[in-house]
Amino acid sequence: MAHLSRTPKIEDVATPEAGADTTIAGQLFSVTALSHAVSGSVGGNVAMLAFYPLDQLVMRAQTAGKGKSRNPLSAMKHVLEVEGIGGLYRGLGSTLMTLFAANFIYFYAFHLLRIGFTRNEVSRALGKKLRISRAFFNLALGTLAGAINVAFVQPLWVANARLKLQGTEGHGEARYKGVVDVLCKVYKEEGPTKLWAGVSSSLLLCLNPAIQFAVYETIKKFLVRRNQGAGRETLTSAQAFVLGAFSKWCATLTTYPLQVAQTRLRFQSSSDRSSLAIGNVAYHGTIDCIAKIYKYEGFDGLFRGVQTKLWHSTLISALMFLTYEKIQAAVEGFVLSQAGKKRLPPKIK
Repeated sequence: MAHLSRTPKIEDVATPEAGADTTIAGQLFSVTALSHAVSGSVGGNVAMLAFYPLDQLVMRAQTAGKGKSRNPLSAMKHVLEVEGIGGLYRGLGSTLMTLFAANFIYFYAFHLLRIGFTRNEVSRALGKKLRISRAFFNLALGTLAGAINVAFVQPLWVANARLKLQGTEGHGEARYKGVVDVLCKVYKEEGPTKLWAGVSSSLLLCLNPAIQFAVYETIKKFLVRRNQGAGRETLTSAQAFVLGAFSKWCATLTTYPLQVAQTRLRFQSSSDRSSLAIGNVAYHGTIDCIAKIYKYEGFDGLFRGVQTKLWHSTLISALMFLTYEKIQAAVEGFVLSQAGKKRLPPKIK
């Protein structure tokens, strides 16, 4: 992976100097925040595209009834036999669109918040006084960035869940033609609140990327410090891949029951009984969903599909962070080279 010497970093170029734009608009469109947002969005889509069939299998497992779920290999074989290769890529377009928007907003918000807090003298002084650790700081910012993300993209995830599961075994006939069609029909037939189905679990799941990012950023700090001894300022490709996988594994196991509830609430339609996952059981919120899953399916129901999810999440996260780091390094190199050119004294003719 390309690396830079310690002195220049993209944050250094973006740091306000005399005459620099320190207005709200200037900070909102800062090079740092935008570069992280683009890197995270592209990285997320590259990773999802590579491992999308696993994402499809996870969602089917999470909405399957007791005794109906299969192990990953058996589930993939069954889908291929019944639906063909297209069944493993159902809803790919809407997933990539929604994921790009979600990652862009999340990474943009996270790094914009970090810029704001680290440059504010009051917040820095308060952090030192309270002895707030780097891990807690990243966790808090990650949770807040996740809540901002949910506020913008929750209806898109509801649409995505229905597009991915419609027409599959046990989930009724296909009735939606695309994201816009889902949003319009849900709004018209079920009311605007259904566009926010599962929002409570989504807000609680803000802890998932927050835990992931906190683990990633905290361990990354020590790895980078160790790499500096060898004259390297960034993570190696192997370090970024393994650390991305490990951080996502920690976050996934911690929050998986909430993910199961989130999926079922998003797919559940008030006008289509076939969308109710288990024997026409209707769910009324995250707590009710988790309680009923435990009542009718036991502890295993709360972790149905977790084996596939761990493979899916860790592989996607590892590849996403690897791509993210490479794109970010390239952007840093470009921005710093341009900044260096601007600071060079004019040549004497």
